[in-house]
Amino acid sequence: MKTCSLLIKTLLLYLFFFSITGCRKPEDKPDYPAGSQESINSWVLDSMKVYYYWNTSLPGKPELNTDPQAFFKGLRNGADRFSALVNPDLPESYPPSLAHTLGFDWITLQTGDGQVQTVISLVVPGSRGAEKGLTRGDLIKTINGTVPSAANIAALTTTSILQQSAELELAGKTGTIKISRLTNSEDPVYTYKAFESGGQTYGYLFLNSFEESALVQLKKAFTYFKQEQVQELIVDLRYNPGGSVPVAATLAALISSNATEGATFVEYRGNSNAGSRKSSFGAELGKVQTVQKVSFSGLSDYRLNLSRVYVLTGSHTASAAELLINSLRPYLTVIQSGQQTLGKDMASFVIKDYRNPQLVPKWEIYPMIFKLYNAAGKGDYSNGLIPDQTADELSALPLKPFGDISDPLIQSCLQKSFAGAGQVKTEAVSEKSKVLFDSRIPVDLKSNLTIVRPN
Repeated sequence: MKTCSLLIKTLLLYLFFFSITGCRKPEDKPDYPAGSQESINSWVLDSMKVYYYWNTSLPGKPELNTDPQAFFKGLRNGADRFSALVNPDLPESYPPSLAHTLGFDWITLQTGDGQVQTVISLVVPGSRGAEKGLTRGDLIKTINGTVPSAANIAALTTTSILQQSAELELAGKTGTIKISRLTNSEDPVYTYKAFESGGQTYGYLFLNSFEESALVQLKKAFTYFKQEQVQELIVDLRYNPGGSVPVAATLAALISSNATEGATFVEYRGNSNAGSRKSSFGAELGKVQTVQKVSFSGLSDYRLNLSRVYVLTGSHTASAAELLINSLRPYLTVIQSGQQTLGKDMASFVIKDYRNPQLVPKWEIYPMIFKLYNAAGKGDYSNGLIPDQTADELSALPLKPFGDISDPLIQSCLQKSFAGAGQVKTEAVSEKSKVLFDSRIPVDLKSNLTIVRPN
């Protein structure tokens, strides 16, 4: 996620103003050599005392002479799953991601009849894998010449990431497909479409993250939806790990015709240093950093006149994706279909050493700083948002393309729309498949690197 250094510095100054006594160096505090464990850990501890949501639970005198990542782990509150300390020079400090490296994800599952299969769960549009015909639902026979199994898939994934390539043999396809490192930037809007069902016109949008690069395509998608006179909208966030809060606010403003520029989109509640404050739709839209910035009134031509929206979720849905669901609920009916979400109801921003010269270069802290609430004061979903109707994409194999009307998650929306009138039935396997390995789990862990700018 990208940050604006000026904005971050402004927020740092804001928080330091309210906590300057907590950051003042004690007269008896030693000067540790730059680059030493003591120097790094001392800076980490001082920063956490100011910003960390659970700053009152920090240990009083932790041992500074230890590995920084182990030290940081010792600082984290037991309720904190997401705060991180990373260093770009230490790849091991970043969770590896198959999708970010090669442009696709896979899962290993055990079907209802006991078979173990490894299948492609996602392909980044425009990636080399997509260009070579790799599609969601493809059954993998071999990875780098080895038949994948529950016992070896984790190692095969790690090897593919480290060597930045993978050679796949797929069922029903001749030869092998060799895929090298993903070089293009991912467009978060994978696809959008309109379709007819039961006399209704549905719009479908698959969004894989809340990056600012999505804004152009989002406006194109909603222009298309208006042209097609969409009456119902399905927003697919099943794999979305989050991203920019301003982008989430933009999408919410496009969806809801009841929201106004001054209405509250999100409330940030931090520790005693940060305090609590509400942020409106207009204020969040104003934080967009790219040339794609658009005012609230500038979105009027793209809005749909909707009374409700369907949102598809899964166990990977996190952060800004969850925020969108929660923040929309005061303004229109949100029907969540799929699986329970990850449960990241907090926001962070990056903390670096902005001193000149830097005494702790390279290291970056991503602490959980704010709890997030909607306009009605509702939040606290650290266990995840529970769907209004449960649906499992694995109940119909092979996995369907995103936007396919036979996808069980889309089917659940159509069933809800027709109130069980029997016009739509969900295809199902005899017994539920069980996921044994999922390459997207590291992306969930990396969702702690999501940055918001709550100034």
